Amino acid sequence: MDTSYAYFAEVARQGSIRQAAERLNISASSISRQIIKLEHDLGVPLLARHAQGVKLTAAGEIVAEFVHSRHRELARLRARVDELKRLERGHVSLYTVEGMLGGFLPRAIADFSRRHPALTYEVVIAGADDVMRAVADDRCDLGIAFQPKPRADVEIVGHMAQPVLAVVTPEHPLAREESLSIADLVAYPVGLPDPSFGIRHIVDLATERAAIELQLRLETNSIEMVRQFALFGMGVAFLPEFAFQREAAAGSLIGIRLIETELASATTQFCKHGEFDLTWAARSVLEALVEASDQMLVLR
Repeated sequence: MDTSYAYFAEVARQGSIRQAAERLNISASSISRQIIKLEHDLGVPLLARHAQGVKLTAAGEIVAEFVHSRHRELARLRARVDELKRLERGHVSLYTVEGMLGGFLPRAIADFSRRHPALTYEVVIAGADDVMRAVADDRCDLGIAFQPKPRADVEIVGHMAQPVLAVVTPEHPLAREESLSIADLVAYPVGLPDPSFGIRHIVDLATERAAIELQLRLETNSIEMVRQFALFGMGVAFLPEFAFQREAAAGSLIGIRLIETELASATTQFCKHGEFDLTWAARSVLEALVEASDQMLVLR
């Protein structure tokens, strides 16, 4: 990419010409000259200077988005060339819901890395809505979202059945129940993730259809906090099994099946951008994740 675009992109990332110069190990005046040249070529100002640094103008935002998309295209090009050369190297960027860190995703990546040690990974944690938005904006190769809202610009390329369970400690009054309806929980305080999470979407739908109101004691943007809510005996948590695998194996938490269709049929979905093909590395990681999810279902 042309030097002026590359320098501009670093200034946009840092929000400061001085910090960009330090990052690139060149003089601030060199960066300023290149940006002035770029502004002259395009015929519009790209940066607005202020005391704390710089801010992108409306035109600057457009150019920054253009540069970002070109970087992603270049990464895809390099990955395809590597694949053609039969080199097992590359980088995979993943956006995932937090619950995947409860055992499934780290184990799947660790197993895959033993077979392909040259690959590197970026894993960003987000709510289901933000995962889908990151995929649509081409900020990652793959997204893993629990029961996300569909988007026309995102393609679902795999899924894993993951019913939402009522999660309690072995000492909870409901711990011996084999199955429950959501109406059975109205007498107990519950912990839920906030509305940016797919879990919350379907729990709210189930309560609306049952015409009940749960005793919401905890609302949080952290699956870990929902898990701890259950672990410390504060009430009933709503979680899919992958979010508390370690605790279930240790016997410190119990998952009870809920009979409502929307809760019993929930899925985790693997997704990619609707228009772009996956790189060799991302496609291989996806295949490993789908295989691991199939094995998880068999073991259950």
